[in-house]
Amino acid sequence: MDLKIKTRFIEQWEKYFTGNELPIACFYSDDLMDAEFPKAPKPNKHGITCIFGQLAPVRKGKARAFNQENLGCWGSKGLLGFMPAGADEQTVDFMVNVEKYKKSPAHVKAMFQNSPPLKALKKYLIFKRWDLLTENDDPQVVFFFCTPDVLAGLHGLANFDTMTPHGAITPFCSGCEMLVAFPMKELESDHPKAVIGLLDPSARRWVRPDLLSFSIPWPKFLSMLKNMDDCFLNTSIWENIRKRLNPKDRE
Repeated sequence: MDLKIKTRFIEQWEKYFTGNELPIACFYSDDLMDAEFPKAPKPNKHGITCIFGQLAPVRKGKARAFNQENLGCWGSKGLLGFMPAGADEQTVDFMVNVEKYKKSPAHVKAMFQNSPPLKALKKYLIFKRWDLLTENDDPQVVFFFCTPDVLAGLHGLANFDTMTPHGAITPFCSGCEMLVAFPMKELESDHPKAVIGLLDPSARRWVRPDLLSFSIPWPKFLSMLKNMDDCFLNTSIWENIRKRLNPKDRE
């Protein structure tokens, strides 16, 4: 990636979203790209470690790489493209009778038909905090962990140059699909949309209760960065919000 983009965003982020954590970039790669490939987590009493728990070190500045060997949830292995995924008997039973997120097997099967799972075309899925990106990295999706105020700013920015009210979407799916898979699929669109996430109750226990996610396909991210000085962020409207954004000011 162009390191001028990296520097420009850090400057703009601090200007308009003072004190809030930098986003994380993710991309598929056949190389580890200086990211650590951690061991698979030890199973908890439910036998599952959510990817949101596995991303905690990334938020602290440690790049990580994952695939089917070390993702801690069988769902994420399939939904992020490393194993076959679909409305098999196990998945249907889990969604209908255990999680109770879908009314019937027919609803589960229709969901997968309408949104086929992502397929990983390379060996690893790399996650790096924005400030760790190098010129050799090739971000595909940039995502934020954000409070409602920050989300409001990102949502408005995502819709600034759209011709419809749908610059951001909120699909019903797992937390890892909202974070990575859906915005990855949006890369195939002529007008890629951002994705509001962390609405999966099963994933929410892994993050603070005041956080949601906002994931942006790379072309959309570039247009948002370009528009930051020309939109509402540069008005008194946003200034009133910006004054309360810094976590230090809320302590």
